[in-house]
Amino acid sequence: MERWALLLVLLFTASLVLSVLISRPWPEAEVVVVVDAGHGGHDSGASVAGVREKDLNLALALLVQEKARGKGLRVILTRTTDTYVELVERVRLAERAGAVLYVSIHANYHRDPRVCGVETWVDTNASPESVRLAESLQRAVVWATGAKDRGVRRQTLYLRHTTLPAALVEVGYLSCPAEREKLQDPAYQEKIAEGIILGILSFLRER
Repeated sequence: MERWALLLVLLFTASLVLSVLISRPWPEAEVVVVVDAGHGGHDSGASVAGVREKDLNLALALLVQEKARGKGLRVILTRTTDTYVELVERVRLAERAGAVLYVSIHANYHRDPRVCGVETWVDTNASPESVRLAESLQRAVVWATGAKDRGVRRQTLYLRHTTLPAALVEVGYLSCPAEREKLQDPAYQEKIAEGIILGILSFLRER
């Protein structure tokens, strides 16, 4: 009889523990994404009126990483200092990290200072998922900043070396005086970062 009573107590305790475990709100795993700060080191990218693209790209990438905290994203950067990383190695890093997508941040240049706005690029032979990522980023960054929408464009890019959804965001033109001034404004940089995060999240929600 005592043995049965002990067994019932053990069963009750086990069922109680199990019910607590089942009802416990386990945190969802963070989604790994890789964000690339374009250029770096010996490669300054565009440079206009003392503003170097590589510095702007890095500032924005670091801001994206910071603002992504608590949003279910784990943002890994291809560089966190003024160093140069080989282009193909950047996407290989994303693959090794188990990332679900790759976003590269750049600023643009045109010989005509009247050309301004945001555009997002994919490789000429980009997958439908890469195009969808680019469209999501383009919509979100334009919405967040109010910049001119120059659309999603294609050209041969190093992004062709990965099967991950991959896109390159040109956040504005350093050669456009009004846009260059905005790009140096910390408040505007925050809008860009928020737009990039929103674009990533929108893409992931639609998967």
